[in-house]
Amino acid sequence: MTGTQILLRLFRDSIKPYLSRLISSLFFMIIIALCTGATAWLLDPAIEKIFLDKDSSMLIIIPIAIIGTLLIKSVSTYIQVFLLNSVAQNVIADTQIKLFKKIINADLAWLHKIHSAKIISNFLYDVTLLQDSVSSSLANGVKDFLTLICLVGVMYYQDWVLATIAIIAFPLVGLLSRQLGKRIKKASTETQEETGIMASILSENLDGTRIVKAYQQEDREIKKLSESVYRRMNKILKAINTRGATSPFAEFLAGFGIAGTLYYAGMRGLQGELPLNEFVSFLGAMMLAFQPLRRLAAVNTTLQEGFAAAIRVFDLLDQKSLINEEINSQELSNPNSDILFDNVTLSYDGQKNSALKNISLEIPNGKITALVGPSGSGKSSILNLIPRFYDPKSGAILIGNQNIRHLTMQSLRSKIALVNQEPILFDMSIKDNILYGNPNASDQEIEVASKSSASDEFISKLPEGYNTIIGEDGYSLSGGQKQRISLARAFLKDAPILLLDEATSSLDTESEHLVQEAINTLMKNRTTLIIAHRLSTIINSDNIIVIDNGEVVESGTHSELIKNDGMYKKLYEREF
Repeated sequence: MTGTQILLRLFRDSIKPYLSRLISSLFFMIIIALCTGATAWLLDPAIEKIFLDKDSSMLIIIPIAIIGTLLIKSVSTYIQVFLLNSVAQNVIADTQIKLFKKIINADLAWLHKIHSAKIISNFLYDVTLLQDSVSSSLANGVKDFLTLICLVGVMYYQDWVLATIAIIAFPLVGLLSRQLGKRIKKASTETQEETGIMASILSENLDGTRIVKAYQQEDREIKKLSESVYRRMNKILKAINTRGATSPFAEFLAGFGIAGTLYYAGMRGLQGELPLNEFVSFLGAMMLAFQPLRRLAAVNTTLQEGFAAAIRVFDLLDQKSLINEEINSQELSNPNSDILFDNVTLSYDGQKNSALKNISLEIPNGKITALVGPSGSGKSSILNLIPRFYDPKSGAILIGNQNIRHLTMQSLRSKIALVNQEPILFDMSIKDNILYGNPNASDQEIEVASKSSASDEFISKLPEGYNTIIGEDGYSLSGGQKQRISLARAFLKDAPILLLDEATSSLDTESEHLVQEAINTLMKNRTTLIIAHRLSTIINSDNIIVIDNGEVVESGTHSELIKNDGMYKKLYEREF
């Protein structure tokens, strides 16, 4: 993607809504440029009228004109900066919201391939870099360009030959800026890649602190992070050194123009062909032009960092979703129906073997269906297909004769409650965590759901009750307490379809007993699919389906499967 394409897309997607503010900012940039040019031009009448013509009235008029010009320039600069920063910050906010929408709606398959720390790095680092490098640098570049045009105009007004000699170095400065910009873009891309690696290491160590300490791997992890930090530092230094070389070399090249101008002006001055007042005005314009020229030389190198960041942001925004609603999607008309899997095959990206192979099974309405089998057999894959976390490669999943691919996501997922093996809780109050099941529920409904999930008793003993902030991932609660809050959320949703993904496998005996009682209450009159490692929790299921290597190998009640002398019986005997 070229720089022009990036700028056009930024304008279309992000800047266009704030076009009026941008145009106003451009108007004040023009005023700033004209004021700078006027300041240089005023040197001409100042020398001529005051020093040569000895006009005393000009001794007051010209200083007042200079003060007025600079006042207008100062006010215009303040307003221009305010307007530009307003646009820049709004562009950042809008882009971050777009990124979050993309992430929150992304396919699980894609999310699982990318480390969360890298996504956070894109969200925070790249968007800010995009604003700093593209919005600020580009806008300042426009202002400096306009200023340079005005000053060059003053130079040509005073003496076109001298002006032509003075700007002879401009193309060389542009070529230098272009070449250094390529190096900056490469260094910026490498820096961001290393930033993602460093963020991943940090995130994993924060999550796995206990394992690191238990296995005494602190030194190893410190070394790993240190190596990443130094690699990133070297890449940043490469970019800084390249950027730092821009201004000195630009000054050096501009020196040829300045030297040539002074030589030619001196020759004409000695011959009496160049009036002093015109030369001083020309010289003032040339010296004032030197600063925007130097900044313009650095604009391209800084822009390239923004372009590199923009490409990474756009890559994230442009990710194609595999799980999509059809244009004329239907509402789920009867969720209280059987769920049927019809020759379903599922393959995960990057895996040669299919996770599920021509699976056909039935989950009866209002009944309890359990999935059992060895680890990696495909149980979770079956469960994940029902709310369309993934779509099968072939075959169909039906609820009441409606293919779930033809349903709206809202109507499908609103009828499903999910309880995971590891309960997912957020760093907010217990009440807000439970309200995830139904944001419009009343306090009374929350209390009923909590009592049904056997969590009201321990919640009421907490210092702030339901308003207690539980911290990241509910660190202040035990595993059983977290799971009961997760069940309270499911109770509050009151969905007709219930998915339980090994909800008691990681709990101690006492907690498992409390949670299992709550689950038994929750499963009443619902279409329930359970994944369980502990067969004691699913003995009373209406139907048990045994999965092995992505295929259904047995199905029936507990008593029927025990008689079959198949895989289920072996799993049962191994447990008991």
